Amino acid sequence: MQFDLVVIGSGPGGYKAAITAAHLGAKVALVEKGLPGGTCLNQGCIPKKTLLYLAALIEDVNALNGHGLIGQVDGDFPAAIDHKNQVIEGIRNNFPFWLRRLGIRLINGEARFIGPKQLQISEELDKVQTLTAERFIIATGSEPRELNACPTDGTRIINSRHFMFEQTQLPRSVLCLGGGAIGVELAYLMHQFGSRVTIAEQSERLLAQDNIPERASSLLERKFDRLGVTVLKGVTVTDTCLNDDDITVTYSDGTQGHFDQILVAIGRRPKTRELGLENTNVAVDEEGFIVTSDYLETTHAGIYAIGDVTEGPMTANAALHGAKVAATNAITGNSLQRNYHTVPIVIDSAVEIAAVGLTEDQAEDAGFEPDTARSSFGASPKARGRNDIEGFIEVVHDEETGQMLGGCIAGTEAGEQIQMLTAACQSPKGLWFLKDISYSHPSWCEELENTIDPYTSEIIQSGREVFQPGIYYNRDKS
Repeated sequence: MQFDLVVIGSGPGGYKAAITAAHLGAKVALVEKGLPGGTCLNQGCIPKKTLLYLAALIEDVNALNGHGLIGQVDGDFPAAIDHKNQVIEGIRNNFPFWLRRLGIRLINGEARFIGPKQLQISEELDKVQTLTAERFIIATGSEPRELNACPTDGTRIINSRHFMFEQTQLPRSVLCLGGGAIGVELAYLMHQFGSRVTIAEQSERLLAQDNIPERASSLLERKFDRLGVTVLKGVTVTDTCLNDDDITVTYSDGTQGHFDQILVAIGRRPKTRELGLENTNVAVDEEGFIVTSDYLETTHAGIYAIGDVTEGPMTANAALHGAKVAATNAITGNSLQRNYHTVPIVIDSAVEIAAVGLTEDQAEDAGFEPDTARSSFGASPKARGRNDIEGFIEVVHDEETGQMLGGCIAGTEAGEQIQMLTAACQSPKGLWFLKDISYSHPSWCEELENTIDPYTSEIIQSGREVFQPGIYYNRDKS
């Protein structure tokens, strides 16, 4: 069968790429060897968000005990899993209908390149078909990394995939090995539903990534401490012994711990093997990531790659961004360039954290003279009415020009509020985008204007040019 574009993988990057190309008038096929929707729908963002909403509700309701509510709420993990499964099944069952309405052909099978413009699709019952296209987008995603000192068995030592697909009961005690996004999210979830949780992170802080400021990590660590979650920093596991009644782990500092279960969450690796890339000129680096240009085109003209198979943020948000870039370039010619700084990152844990653009340290390294406007939610009427004042806003801007550079929000609905900072970074008005909006009151987002007021006032009174565009405005227009 002949198509204009064939997309391999139906996760957020894959289906967004297929939809983008279809909207541009292309004849598109979307190939998926597993469950439609990929990791995000079936074992990642959607099920995790569904369960974490329940976990946060438990905390919120119990915090309001005596403030108009009476009694404590406990979590029912098996019922929560049933609810999660119903949500996912409903979305997944509608998935083919959404694609069909756009004329996208969904094909279930394993794809392998047999030539520069041909894919062999192995389907059930040993059925094989060949697809031919002028353009391809590889969006096969990633899988959990393994640790040799702590190999998973799917029961007592698990990864995030095992957790989402197979976990129906929670252990009394659990070690979350890894303090990145997956580790801190699932640690909070399991704690809220009754497990005794320890997090072991080899770095000196949780969420040790450049685009998350240390202040946010520190806030999360303090919250975990208050909840009773133990956080061990600067250590990893060097040995694991499965006993009859528990698991003994030896840490890199020589100490030991005993747990009923271990969740290994030390990152993910790209799924690029078995794609037949040797039958193309697509280059892969030592870690298995596909090498691409800024247009997300691989070293083989006409073949693009997006999401977790490429070097960059391994998030659904980054995959969605890459999908629009790659699909547009594949159909209309290379014109759009990837820019992951314009993509917000959101982490749902004991504190919801969202960030976009540059941190203050990154901005300084990039040659700016950054200043950061900061405020807490302690003065927010909305936060006080919700009895939920924990959190802060940081807005990073250039001290001389007021140019909007980025920011971070920690607190309730940070993932929704971050869209405002994202828009400001790409607005021709930059920082003043946040000043010109008429906000509802009381609201979370009105605190963005309150945060920057002292800084915009000083710049205005100085007589300097105030309508500097956001840092990413011109780049996105190129």
